[in-house]
Amino acid sequence: MNALVYRGLTLFFKNKQAVVGSFIGAFIMIGLYVFLLGDSMIKQLSMLSQPQLVIDTWMLAGVIGIVSASSTLGSVSQLIRDKERNVYTDFMISPISKKHIMLGYFLSTFFISMFVTLGVILVSELYIVFISNGALLSFKQFGLLILASLLTVLCSSAFMFFIASFFRRIDTFSTMTSIIGPLLGFLTGCYVPIGSLPEATRNVIQYFPLTSGIVLIRKILTENAFASDSPKIALAVQKELGIVMNYQHDVLIPVIILIVSSVLFLGIALWNVKRIELTR
Repeated sequence: MNALVYRGLTLFFKNKQAVVGSFIGAFIMIGLYVFLLGDSMIKQLSMLSQPQLVIDTWMLAGVIGIVSASSTLGSVSQLIRDKERNVYTDFMISPISKKHIMLGYFLSTFFISMFVTLGVILVSELYIVFISNGALLSFKQFGLLILASLLTVLCSSAFMFFIASFFRRIDTFSTMTSIIGPLLGFLTGCYVPIGSLPEATRNVIQYFPLTSGIVLIRKILTENAFASDSPKIALAVQKELGIVMNYQHDVLIPVIILIVSSVLFLGIALWNVKRIELTR
């Protein structure tokens, strides 16, 4: 299984298109912020003491969340390529347990996404401190941010692995990923402030599993930006931006949602792979 994980890591980072593709969602987010939404959002938050910092941290939290999801698309595609080239079949008829083979694919996807996400976190923190003139995250905040990102990556990897279990051709999967990548930005409330969306859309976003992870990341990354504002005003803005969402005021509930969703998606994916193999 370790060899499969190492193979997945090596093949992904050798594929420049896959690496660049992992950041497409983040590029869209930054483009929307810089060219369309940034200035108007800052003006709307003029009641805050640091509106620029609030929007910067909100945007960067979205970038971290989107990258944690979109980077799994590029890495999980290796499973589809192996299916198309019959490499996957060779693995399946080997003495290695099928469960270990699938976990090898899953763990390589998880580690790739985690490495990419950690890099984006470090760049985001440098941006906040040196460009936005924000405060450096405390050791506790940074630890919580890593934990929230890890759980988000875990859920994203399980979700994408679940989707990939239905595909056997890379061109079909690539078409799907070109749609689902940007769609994730909307489903998690990263491209548009959640408060400006219709109630039905907000409900969909609220109960989408990956939203829980991004809510945690937003809450941690924007905490210092709201430090000097009144709690009442801060809470109103946080609801508008999707930093706090109904039941997700508490940290424990989003964590439970992420863990349970990860187990469910991974369990269904493993069952689906086994089912397909039995019917062949």
